[in-house]
Amino acid sequence: MKSNPKSMQSVIGEDQKTCPECGSKSLERDGEETYCKKCGLVLD
Repeated sequence: MKSNPKSMQSVIGEDQKTCPECGSKSLERDGEETYCKKCGLVLD
């Protein structure tokens, strides 16, 4: 089993690249919130 060089803390701190709901990579930041432009899911 290979170890992942990234710590869990650094993984949590990264911006999400894809929407967990629809898988789209079209994410938009609006002030404090990041949302999916395809399905409208608010990620944070």
